[in-house]
Amino acid sequence: MALRNYVPVDVENLPETFEYDLDGRTYLLTFKYNDEGDFFTVSFSLLDETLLVRDEKLVLDTPLFKGNPNPRLPATSLIPMDESGQATKCGIDEFMVSVFLFEDDLDPEDAAMPGPIDIDDDEEVD
Repeated sequence: MALRNYVPVDVENLPETFEYDLDGRTYLLTFKYNDEGDFFTVSFSLLDETLLVRDEKLVLDTPLFKGNPNPRLPATSLIPMDESGQATKCGIDEFMVSVFLFEDDLDPEDAAMPGPIDIDDDEEVD
C-alpha cells in the first residue's frame, strides 16, 4: 500500500489529458510516452489551457519543475518514485507498475519504516 497519494495515469491510452486537483487548484495534466527513449513526459496547464510547463521528462526520484520559479505551479512536489526502492528508471515497464508520480507531501518521519523490534526472551508475557 502506498504511503503517499499518486497521480493516476492510464499508460495504455497515451497521450492522455485530465484534470487534477493539487494545492487547492485544478490543473490540466497531459502525459505522453516516448517509445524511442522509453520515457514519459507531462505538461501542466491551468484550466483555461494556459501552458505552465511543456513535456517535462519524468525522471526517477527527481521532483518535477525543479528550479522553476513559476508561482502558478503547485507547491507540493510531484516525484516519480518507487516506494519499494527497487526501480532504476521510469520507463514503460516501471511507470504505474512499481513507479508512480507521487505527491511528496508526507512528513519524512511518517515515511520512516520502523526498525527491527527487540524481543527480550527473559520477559514474561501475561
